[in-house]
Amino acid sequence: MSTTIDHLSADHRVKVLRDFSDARGRKCRVGETAVIRRMGVDWSRQEISIEWERDGVNEKLVFELMAKSGPRNGAMREYFAVEERVPLFEDTVEGRAQRKFIELQRSVPTVDEQPVREPTRYEEAVARIWALAARRRFDEAERQIRLVLSAPAPAPDRLEQLAEDMAGLAALYRQTPESEVYDWLREHATRLWYAWGSQATSGGEGAVRAERIRAAERRMPERG
Repeated sequence: MSTTIDHLSADHRVKVLRDFSDARGRKCRVGETAVIRRMGVDWSRQEISIEWERDGVNEKLVFELMAKSGPRNGAMREYFAVEERVPLFEDTVEGRAQRKFIELQRSVPTVDEQPVREPTRYEEAVARIWALAARRRFDEAERQIRLVLSAPAPAPDRLEQLAEDMAGLAALYRQTPESEVYDWLREHATRLWYAWGSQATSGGEGAVRAERIRAAERRMPERG
């Protein structure tokens, strides 16, 4: 398991201060650097282990827990200087964004090639819009939007519902490389919100709807 030994901790670069060999005969020379990824203690073997990346190679150093010389508990400062933190790529902002994008790609629905026409299948229609837009089949996605809006709606305000769902889809792509998909979803969500806002029947209702529209726009700003 990962732990801390003297001043050493995982995901930090260290510089070797003195030549040494570990308990398995692996040699390290003064001036060499490596990034520690994992450390642990095997109590049954009475050993300390340090797993690190050196010159692009993953290595494991082993030291006797009760050693009287060389790198050991209480004497690591004599052999290693700790330098900057070097997190794994998946722990960086870029790495987390990449992982999130991969998860998003996996969640995109498969394409139902037949347009959804029944009002009771609204969720399927939205899934189809997403599936088509994610594949840049924008014309087909737009036709599916028109089908949703032209069908008799079982809910009192299908336009508002679709605007909210489209804005939610756009927000999924806000910080991904798929700028074309984001822009398309954002544009159509915005159109739907403003179409819904134009249906206000009084000034007070219009003000309430305008605030909803502004909130939606904050969720999906223009990309710089």
